[in-house]
Amino acid sequence: MPTIGFRTMKCVCKNLVVVVFLTMLFHSQLFARDVDPEVNEAQAFNHSVMEPSFQPSGEPSKSAFQSSLSPSESRIDEASIKSLSIKELVNIPLTIDYDKAQIYQSDINQMGKKTVNYGFIVPISEYPAYSSEVVAAADMAAEYINQHGGINGRRLVLLRADDQENTPVSARLAKRLVEEFNVEAIIGPATSDSVADVLKRVALPKNIPMISHSASSMKLVNMGANHPFWRMVTNNQQQIKLMTEFMYQEKGHKKVFIFSGRGIYSEEIRQGVIDFYRPIKDTHTDFMAISNLVTLANMNLEDEFKAIQASGVTALLITLQNHQVIPILRKIKQHWRGDFPLIIIGDNATRKYLVDAQLGSISECILTYVASTTHLSPELQEKIMKQFDVDTSLFDAAYIYDATMLLAMGQTLAERFNLSMKEAVNAIASDGYPIKYSDFPNLIELYKKHKKFQYQGYSGRVHFNSVGDNLVAYMKLYPLAETDKNPPCLNKLSQ
Repeated sequence: MPTIGFRTMKCVCKNLVVVVFLTMLFHSQLFARDVDPEVNEAQAFNHSVMEPSFQPSGEPSKSAFQSSLSPSESRIDEASIKSLSIKELVNIPLTIDYDKAQIYQSDINQMGKKTVNYGFIVPISEYPAYSSEVVAAADMAAEYINQHGGINGRRLVLLRADDQENTPVSARLAKRLVEEFNVEAIIGPATSDSVADVLKRVALPKNIPMISHSASSMKLVNMGANHPFWRMVTNNQQQIKLMTEFMYQEKGHKKVFIFSGRGIYSEEIRQGVIDFYRPIKDTHTDFMAISNLVTLANMNLEDEFKAIQASGVTALLITLQNHQVIPILRKIKQHWRGDFPLIIIGDNATRKYLVDAQLGSISECILTYVASTTHLSPELQEKIMKQFDVDTSLFDAAYIYDATMLLAMGQTLAERFNLSMKEAVNAIASDGYPIKYSDFPNLIELYKKHKKFQYQGYSGRVHFNSVGDNLVAYMKLYPLAETDKNPPCLNKLSQ
């Protein structure tokens, strides 16, 4: 079947999205290039966490940061920042250069001249509920680090960059984070295409450590093999193995159709599934590639679905970008005749938005691959629930917490023992003495004794190999809808 690509305009109600997110994320502020001369410096920082006091030995104290520096000493150059209250921010007309101001900081943990700054690239305006959860998790990790001496006495600050899940925007923001705000590491972005672009344009040429919580493309192994780059989730080869074993070996599906994007994640998954089925007798795979520029709601796919069903397809695999998954599921509901097929959705789709879409009976046939923790942490869930009235799956939130902690631990050891960041992070997430996030205050003494660790976090164990893959990461297949029924789409087919 020929591939297709339509250029359309995507309509987004930005005002509503930003208001929802910023109402939830009540501790955030906006960076901009101009300055409000009326900002009261002391008032702006009166809730900031200050630099640490020191013991005579030079080791950071284990107490929370003391007020050892005045607000003016800890503040970054005022010529580069303007601080706004949430009420001010949400009432700025979004037609006034809003897209030029996409980097935020917490109003209770702001940048200073001596702070360690990490950049966190996240699709705030595109997926506000999801973003609020992962930002909260990163902030909690930073808070714990700062309560226990920071990174060798320097307070950790997280700068949130809203890339709208847009690849060119991700790289532009990463460049600003490094050049304007001196970030020393980057967390994110969410998609393999965006991570590849940030690596190529920013992280590699400027030697900035980078860790992704969700990018899985095998292309990233070649790009970042010698760079301090890591990913928390399974790579695409592992995902392909899981998908094909489930569809063919466990459920007996011989004819599969793939709704594929044109990005590197989709292309690798699509080709891997096709290569798996090709040598197997009496099997068939086909696909339709759809550009991420396409607004699927405007496409008439009735003839395509007739042809798909006529070919005897019993399973659909969807690897489209997040914003296209719900529209293609609605097209399936509209045009599929008879019992729905088995539907597998790749890990590029945010499960929470699929659940919230209330898709009806088709949900019983949908299974999503989710980067899964060994155990969902009640502690982390409770902390996030206290800040936001949301019910979260916590998979990405757990990975973000651990990614922040691993970078901070790695930088602590790298600076103290003259290691590279790659050496330091790999020593933490290795085969050695078991540690967890709560061992951060004693990390230096533990390293002197053990040299290598086995990190166990909210996301489970993390063990990086030499090219940054998490060897013990895995994925789990989750039904979208819990049901006591036994729909035909979930039955095993006879071989």
